[in-house]
Amino acid sequence: MKVILYIGHHKVGSTALQVFLAQNWLRLIRAGILYPSVDARGFAYNLARTLEADDMPAPANVNIREPHSALAYRMMSEVSDRRVPAQFKTLPSAGQMFIALRQQIRRLHPETVILCSEAFANFGQVQPALIGQLCSAFPQAEFEIYCALRRPDDYLISWHGQRLKVGERLKSLAGGGTAPYFDTIHFNFRAVIEAWVQELPQARVMIRNYSDILAAGGSAEDFMQQCGTGFPDDMVPAGRANASLSRAAMEIVRRANHDLEPPAAHALCQYLLTCGDRLIPVANGEVEMFGPEIRADLAERFAPVQEYLSALTGQAAFFPDIDEVARPRPVPESEATADLLGQIDPQTLPDDTLRAYVGELRRGDTE
Repeated sequence: MKVILYIGHHKVGSTALQVFLAQNWLRLIRAGILYPSVDARGFAYNLARTLEADDMPAPANVNIREPHSALAYRMMSEVSDRRVPAQFKTLPSAGQMFIALRQQIRRLHPETVILCSEAFANFGQVQPALIGQLCSAFPQAEFEIYCALRRPDDYLISWHGQRLKVGERLKSLAGGGTAPYFDTIHFNFRAVIEAWVQELPQARVMIRNYSDILAAGGSAEDFMQQCGTGFPDDMVPAGRANASLSRAAMEIVRRANHDLEPPAAHALCQYLLTCGDRLIPVANGEVEMFGPEIRADLAERFAPVQEYLSALTGQAAFFPDIDEVARPRPVPESEATADLLGQIDPQTLPDDTLRAYVGELRRGDTE
């Protein structure tokens, strides 16, 4: 039996891949590929698919759609002070989840098992022994590791935006928000992959540049191409699963998270995510989020990580465009934000609170 471990990273299409695997569960298991559940909710959902002899839309319940994130977060919570994110509710213990995994393998006899979660990227930094604990559930299995990595400047912007989107109160990247990432998996990509390579020295390792993933058609397409497993031909595409804030909108949401009550800040964020053609922000690639001094620091600090990744993959340069990290973009974030604020029609905002707040931002009345 082969076990494919998708270990992240964050913000590289992992949610879209999980949706893709979840909604194609029946097609996959018919082809000998198991995307296993970890609790009774997943069992019930997949049983319903089997009885109806058809796939159903990807489940809304995150425990079913992203079962291995639930597993990873539960495992980390049991050995550290990291809490399980609020969206993963009423989870069984990690031990119970492992029993569930083994029972599915025993009953369904898959040729391939896929475990897929960006949360696995944290194992090396939280506690490398978690890797051995996870893999011990599959004795005599052949392992493959798939890891997707994004050029660090683009990644940090995207990850920072994700945190803003869920309501966190952060400093701007140019105003002190970048440095806290330096000693984490969100900048030191070596910490993402090194422990996995050491713990599973015989595993086939696929480390993919996010730009190459996009060129291949997206996270699901690249995953299937690289893994080489016999995926069925009639898989249902997942589409985009985790919309991102435009860079021009990030400062608006960041300030709202500080200034407004969480429901109002969330409503403004959702407006900026879903306003569609009514707003045309400055293109992301044109907006400068760091400033030249921070960019120069990023480039210098990331050089050893680039060297490690290049040596590990046998490439001259894992990120061929790494010089772009140090190059400032032409439009300052403040100008892009002001331009976007100027486009907002107050009558399209959902309530008077947000209309008043956007008016304050336009006048510069908030700090």
